[in-house]
Amino acid sequence: MIVSIHQPGYFPWLGLLHKIAGSDTLVVMDEVQLSDSLYQHRNLFLTAQGEAKYLSIPFVRKGYLQRRFRDIELADPAWARKHRDFLQANYRRHPAYGEVMPKVEAFLAMPHATLFDVVFASMRLALEWLEIPTRLVLQSSLDYDRAAKRGELVVALAQAAGASCYLSGTGAQAYQDESAFGSMALRYDRFVHPEYPQKNAATFVPGLSCLDLLFNVGCERARSFLGVEEAA
Repeated sequence: MIVSIHQPGYFPWLGLLHKIAGSDTLVVMDEVQLSDSLYQHRNLFLTAQGEAKYLSIPFVRKGYLQRRFRDIELADPAWARKHRDFLQANYRRHPAYGEVMPKVEAFLAMPHATLFDVVFASMRLALEWLEIPTRLVLQSSLDYDRAAKRGELVVALAQAAGASCYLSGTGAQAYQDESAFGSMALRYDRFVHPEYPQKNAATFVPGLSCLDLLFNVGCERARSFLGVEEAA
């Protein structure tokens, strides 16, 4: 069984979705510390002027470094309205807006208790819309050595999830101790970012939320641009 491990992202970028599509199981990390500089609580979108802009989900910052990701509370209930308004203003003229925006609006209207709930739900929906059937397992549901750190943690989680093969991002290749995986096979996900028709961009802007792809080409065509069939 091919297992990958990652924190959830807010309507994730295509590289993460490609790795998930290439896995039988994704271990979703919910017991780790939130990193404010990464993409768990935010992502990049294009404005109508073709500029990349972050949409962030505000969270309670007091003591957040001492809390698990799954326990961090939301800070501003107006965030969902602000995200909806931004997407309406900047994507309303995109080819697949009529297909995708009602789905996004339904998500943004849902109540969520924690930051993790929001981010995890957005990722699950992206996988559903792209018909990626990978099984999602929460880190907190697994029986593993909770004293394990860094590379040891990855191996412990992969073993607990029943992996015969661990699918890693290429960014870990420079520092990962491959011998720690023992008899478990280790593969790296070789993602090449596709260029798709991108309204309002003078030159193609990579690394955006998957919603940018969906608004531009729709759910069905997005699968071929993402390479889901090849990754599965």
